[in-house]
This record gives sequence, structure tokens and C-alpha cells, in this order.
Amino acid sequence: MASDISVRVIKPGELSALTALFDYESVEDMIAENRRMIESGAGDIFCLYVNERLVGELHVLYNATENNEPHKGRAYLSAYRVHKDFRGRGLGKLLLRTVIQRLGYSELTIGVEDDNDRAKHIYECFGFTELLGRRNEEYRGEKYEYNLYLRRSPNLRDFIFICGASGVGKSTLARALYAHYRGALVEQNQAPEFERVNGNEEISGLAEERICWEWFVSTLTCYNENGIKNIVADDFDDLRTADIPAVFKGFDYIIIRLICSDHEQNYRQMRDRGEGLIDFELLEKLSKKINKRAPLVNEIIIDVAGKTPEEVFSVAVEMIGAHKCCDYEYEKPPKDEFYSWVFANGLR
Repeated sequence: MASDISVRVIKPGELSALTALFDYESVEDMIAENRRMIESGAGDIFCLYVNERLVGELHVLYNATENNEPHKGRAYLSAYRVHKDFRGRGLGKLLLRTVIQRLGYSELTIGVEDDNDRAKHIYECFGFTELLGRRNEEYRGEKYEYNLYLRRSPNLRDFIFICGASGVGKSTLARALYAHYRGALVEQNQAPEFERVNGNEEISGLAEERICWEWFVSTLTCYNENGIKNIVADDFDDLRTADIPAVFKGFDYIIIRLICSDHEQNYRQMRDRGEGLIDFELLEKLSKKINKRAPLVNEIIIDVAGKTPEEVFSVAVEMIGAHKCCDYEYEKPPKDEFYSWVFANGLR
């Protein structure tokens, strides 16, 4: 039987239910304190329910303080608990992930004691890695210490598209961005194999590309609909780059076009990797075509000539955080401004 799992903010009249998760010294004091917090707008308690049973909680204090001064744009998380009968199922991570997404704060802090290795591992996975300092508290007459960690929200995009000629480092940059943002990495060449439409008719190059593109788009939007951000998309036909502003209008996306103004460097990179296109004449023609076209909406250009992969990555991350345009009019450019493997014979 499937479980009905939900996360919602608890109401003041429901606070007594929290006793199922923690043994309070005074339930009346707990209810009074949390009621004041909720009704004043100072904080909320997010609760996790499984089949309507309360099994987890996470408290949020808005405008957390630093050295007793309010810190605008930062919230403090505390009292993160999951009932012992429901641990080990990923429910705690689901609760923390949901709260982070709903809050939308650029900075969050959370405290953890030295001997709580399990909690420290979870917090690190969610980006709580910057140590703000040591804190001292007292509960039931006993003093205890803990470390306060800060999570700074990464720049969140829906999609990061990477395009460019062969041998400019698209796959290298895509893997580096995925390792950095930990969203998703989707390449059009990951589409499952297929050969025939109806058992007899072989699929032509044009139909093959169209099916792969439609699979590519549906996969990207499926990930996005399930809350995944910073989806890195790579290895699509250059001609399809012109479709991105139309297909993904309304999404927060960016297109990174890698070019290499040094054709000798471009050739060496293709030659040394031992695969792919090594026809230098064709490589130079398609590079010039891709390099010279005007930028599309939300498209930035990075010249990789003379740059290491690490330097290209640093430039890309900086540009991803700075460039954005969501409201625009778009007229698709002529296809002869793009390079397409389907029509490649025209370049030979």
C-alpha cells in the first residue's frame, strides 16, 4: 500500500502533537513559546506527515540573528527530528529538501553537535559546509555546545545549455558544471537506441534527429517538473540551438556557446582525444560558421582559446549567475546560420 506523504506548516492549535517526537519537560511551556513564535510571524514549524501521522518536524526562525543582530535574508533551522520508527527511509532528507525549496532563502543556518555524525553528513550533502562558529546553549539546566553551519544557495537555473563546434570542450564543461551544481546532466546521445518506425521502414537521419530532440526535451522538462534545478544539457545538434528560446520560453535558462578563435588549438584538441571529427578542413568551416553568428536570447559566448578547462569553468559559473532574461520576443534565425550534422554535406 502506497504511503501518503506531505509536508505542511503546523497550526498553533496542533502544537500538542509535537510531543510524539520529543519528550518536553513542560508541554504547556512548549506550546506557549511556539504559539508566540508562529503568531508573531517570527517563525514556523514544518511538519512531515505519513498517512496523516506526524513523523517529523523542522523549526524555522526567520531573520536569524548574528551576534544578537537580525541578519536579513537568513533563516535559522532547528529542532530537526524524525520519529525513530520512520528513520532510514529518506524521509528526513525529503523534509529538509522541501523546507529549503519552499523558503527560498539565500542563506540558511543550522546547528549540529560534535557527536552527531549522521546529521553532519546530511547537512553537508545539503550544502551546510561553512562553519560560522561555536555556540553555547542551555536546556533543562545543562549546558551544551554545537557548531553553527551556513548554507549559501547556489545560483539556480532551470537549464544550462552548452553548444559549440567539435573539440571546444563542451563535454568537459558539462561534467564540471554538473559536479558543481549537482542537478542533472542530460546529453542527447543518451536517447535509447531505435532503428525502425513500423518494423519495416528504417529511420532516416532527419527523423532520427527529430525523435532524439523530442526525447531530449521531454527528459529535461520531466526533471524540471520534479524540482531539479541547474540541469546541464549537452550534445544536441547546433541547428536545435535556435529552437531553445522558443521551446523553453518561460523557463530560467542560459545557453553557453563555446568557441575557439585559435583553430590550431581546436584541431589539436580533436586530434589528441582520439575520437570524433578530425577532418581539419570541415572542422575549420563549421567552427567559423558557429563562431560568427549573433547571440540568441540568453546566450553567452566563451572563447576557450588559451584557457584551461578550469578557467573556462570559472568564467561559465560567473556568467551563469549574472546573465538572465525571461521576458522577450523571439524570431527564429534562418537555419543557414547554424551547423547541422543532418545537412553537413553542404560544408564539405
